[in-house]
Amino acid sequence: MPVITVSSQYGGGARDVSRLLARRLGLEYVDQTVLVDASRELGRTVSEVAERDERTDSLRTRLGHFLQRALERSAAGGAIDPMLGAGNLELMLSQSYQELSDGGSGVVDDRAVLATTSEIIVSVARRGDVVIMGRGSQMILREMPGVTHVQLVADPQTAIERVSAWESLDAETAARRVEEFNKGRAEFHKKFWNVDVWSPVLYDLVINTTNLSYANATEAIAMVSEAKAAAAARR
Repeated sequence: MPVITVSSQYGGGARDVSRLLARRLGLEYVDQTVLVDASRELGRTVSEVAERDERTDSLRTRLGHFLQRALERSAAGGAIDPMLGAGNLELMLSQSYQELSDGGSGVVDDRAVLATTSEIIVSVARRGDVVIMGRGSQMILREMPGVTHVQLVADPQTAIERVSAWESLDAETAARRVEEFNKGRAEFHKKFWNVDVWSPVLYDLVINTTNLSYANATEAIAMVSEAKAAAAARR
């Protein structure tokens, strides 16, 4: 039941590599977009969900279950106003790293962000067989045995060229996007966990994709994940 978190500098290729990895190992793929989409499908109560066999549900439906539980538990703990409901959760999940590190919309506080995001990521990871991209997942799951944590980086020029192509931007605008994303991500991790997100000791594997294909990066991650899972099983 592999669980792999993939983090990245902007332009490092996390989304492409994560999707390739999910296909390569037959895993589910979860990122911010998937979570936001799933948050729009909330509505059933936990008791209704309990009557179903979740193994037959789609990924989006299962994520909806996880999000519903996270919302209710956070509300029960006083971390979030239950009257704000699923719309508030969607707002929280859709925020950028910069918005989260700056305090976001002001509708949800830091305690709500950390408690609810952690609940969601842990719930997804406990099911196993998943690649989780970003959202502090490497920190949230740092104590979970057998989870493989990966960081992707690229040299600045390569990152700018990739972002420029992905978003149809001129080089100057792309460079600004890269700088803003990386700054926001660093501040987000400093704010919530007081760590340097670029420190290699937070990861099992750091890959520079400047001169390495996404396919080769995928194979390296698969090998490390299998080795880490085997070592955890022996303990």
